[in-house]
Amino acid sequence: MLRLSRRLAALILIRIAKLFYHDSRVFSAKLRRKFSSHATILEAHRGDLAFPSGKYAIFLIWQPNGLPWYVRNALAALSENGINVVAVVNHSLDEDRLAELKAQSAHVLIRDNTGFDIGGYRDATLFLRRIAAPERAIYLNDSVYFFKEGLSELMRRLSDSDSDIVGSFENWEFHYHIQSFCFSVSSHVFNSDKFVQFWLDYLPVNSRLWAINRGEVGLSRAMVPVARSIETIYNPNKLRAGLNDLPAESLMSMNSCLPKGLRIPAEDFKNIPRSALIDEFCGQVTVRSQIHTGGFLYNKFLQCPLMKRDLFYRLQFGIYEIEQHLIDAGEKMHINEILTDMRKKGPGDHLPILKRLLFNRGII
Repeated sequence: MLRLSRRLAALILIRIAKLFYHDSRVFSAKLRRKFSSHATILEAHRGDLAFPSGKYAIFLIWQPNGLPWYVRNALAALSENGINVVAVVNHSLDEDRLAELKAQSAHVLIRDNTGFDIGGYRDATLFLRRIAAPERAIYLNDSVYFFKEGLSELMRRLSDSDSDIVGSFENWEFHYHIQSFCFSVSSHVFNSDKFVQFWLDYLPVNSRLWAINRGEVGLSRAMVPVARSIETIYNPNKLRAGLNDLPAESLMSMNSCLPKGLRIPAEDFKNIPRSALIDEFCGQVTVRSQIHTGGFLYNKFLQCPLMKRDLFYRLQFGIYEIEQHLIDAGEKMHINEILTDMRKKGPGDHLPILKRLLFNRGII
């Protein structure tokens, strides 16, 4: 009876919290759209760095304390490839930081963070349609660490591909979608009625559930049917060659590259044929967000320069495991900064009880 009462109390708390963190925010956003002329772009500035390439990158930035090394790396790689940056900053900037960003961008939009990153993508897409006719549009946000090694090549592939959609990663969990932190589209997709209408109709809401389900998933549902060709830069089949080349004893050591809940039981390495083990590795990478499940493998075998900033918070890896993987990858320069960021945020299971319940449901 006591256990049942606790479960009932937890469900009531979750429902109340969801009402506050999601439902009320959706309702407020709908009212604002219907009755208000609320402007989400607060300032628009022309930058100092423009290229005649016809290639653009919409780059969402949330860095209230200044541009960190990984954002600078991304801006440098975009510049190296002659890509015009539309920097979208979801907070205010002082004059010095605005000048710094203008020096590395074609345009800087300052907005009020309505709708988080997807809301910023919407504003920047509609802005870009008004001022240019992009041959290629890249969409980026700073929810990942951008490492220097291999980054310029990644930006080149995103900007030079003949495919209508190029995703760095895709996600097959629940609803298929191109992961929105790093992808690009051709002019064919960018100018298509379905893509444009998605952005015109999209309601920016400050809710994680909304941003994922209506934003990220909804965006893929709008652009994938329009695409004549889709390329994914990092996918599990591209890991097979590297895994196949490993000696048996090294294959077992790759288990630590998988998140804690997806690792292969030790006895399977003795009892299952090598080919089946490699299938298992690739299958485990596929089950969820692949930059979370396979990021360290993609870095090791495909030189992927991206790492999700929430690996510790989302309970994928322990802090010391992340440290060791960074050392193994040769990313020693910024280890202390990365680990400090992660320690400050902490793991999701250390949140206060109510927020922990919301975390477990994916609401925050």
